Amino acid sequence: MKHFYLTLITCLFFGQAFAQTDFRPGYIVQHGDTLRGYVDYRGAVRSSKMTTYRPAPDAKEQAFSPDQLEGYGFYREQKIYESKRVPATEAQAEQLLFLQALVKGRISIYTYRDGNDRDHFYLSKEGANLVELVEQVYTRTDPKSGKKYRVVDRPYLGVIASAFSDCPAFTEKRLENVMLRHSSLAKVGIEYNRCVGSTQFTPEPKKASITLVPVVALSFPSLHVSGSHYYARGDFRSTGLGLGGGIAMQVANPSMSEKLSLIVELLYAPYRFEGKVEGTYNTGRTTSYDLLFDLNYLKLPLQLRYTFPKGKVRPFANIGPSYSYAVHSKRVESRYSSFHSTSYSEEKEALPGSEFKSHMFGAVAGVGIVYPIRTKTLFLETRYETTEGISMLLSLPSSIKTFSLMAGYKF
Repeated sequence: MKHFYLTLITCLFFGQAFAQTDFRPGYIVQHGDTLRGYVDYRGAVRSSKMTTYRPAPDAKEQAFSPDQLEGYGFYREQKIYESKRVPATEAQAEQLLFLQALVKGRISIYTYRDGNDRDHFYLSKEGANLVELVEQVYTRTDPKSGKKYRVVDRPYLGVIASAFSDCPAFTEKRLENVMLRHSSLAKVGIEYNRCVGSTQFTPEPKKASITLVPVVALSFPSLHVSGSHYYARGDFRSTGLGLGGGIAMQVANPSMSEKLSLIVELLYAPYRFEGKVEGTYNTGRTTSYDLLFDLNYLKLPLQLRYTFPKGKVRPFANIGPSYSYAVHSKRVESRYSSFHSTSYSEEKEALPGSEFKSHMFGAVAGVGIVYPIRTKTLFLETRYETTEGISMLLSLPSSIKTFSLMAGYKF
């Protein structure tokens, strides 16, 4: 377990070490003038409160708040932020923030993320004051049955319907499918501006992607046992090569997060453990055991990966649950017994039948780097996994800890 915590701490260290600055080509707008240069590309929460600008890559950084700029933006990412006054609510006074423009035209739609990682959305028509688009979720209780159920009110649909009333294409049926999400609001805003012939800014939507990557893995597993069972007195060592591999699928949705992705893998992992239980004495008879567990697992780790965006070589960290199933197992117990001048040996299945745990749940974490090679990409990772063990017996608690070196290549 200490290796798992060490890997987790390493992930956090990488996060602090690399999540500092990420300057990208962009601009700021100050006193009506557009100043080109490099703007720090950071998280959504920070982007609404401040930005940092450099006129040149090696120039001194300058930090700006919403009261010092009219806005800023990024060229390649097609992101525009504007300084806007956010209307007051019951819980929050009026604020001056940098809002990201999802759509700009006769209808403009903006968003920002607050300190609680909650997204807020606003609509403005023909430059008028912002109106927040909100939905209300609450619980009601049925007076007859006493059962509680979830209720979602969507007053934002009324705001949109009123603002879009001069476009006949937006019927009640059309609007009922509009969700309070970035992509849905951007889509409906673009459709409206096209309907009324308005010029508009519409950043090119970034689509979700699925990438398949073949991987190879060199594993160093260790089997740990305890309890009152005589196997618990054994000293187990890993004797296999531990060379496996499989396929990894990376699912990314840049419209939700450019740094987070889901990693789903199907891996083959061979484990081979040998153990010896020495010197069991009973009324003059000495008994010892040689144990062999030759196990082939199919593993299904499911991890959330954070990839640091800065630099040619980009570090990443991932963590999540794992599931392992033994598709093949050879389990042998060799017993050697001697009594004075006589001795014999016998061989049988170790942990027979239901005593063997064929499937294991666990947790896995890893850190690595992404290295581009021309149009291809190399992935290198060190990973630590802790899982349930091989025994179903209460008298023999067990676990498997695995340290792995992995490599993948995206063609």
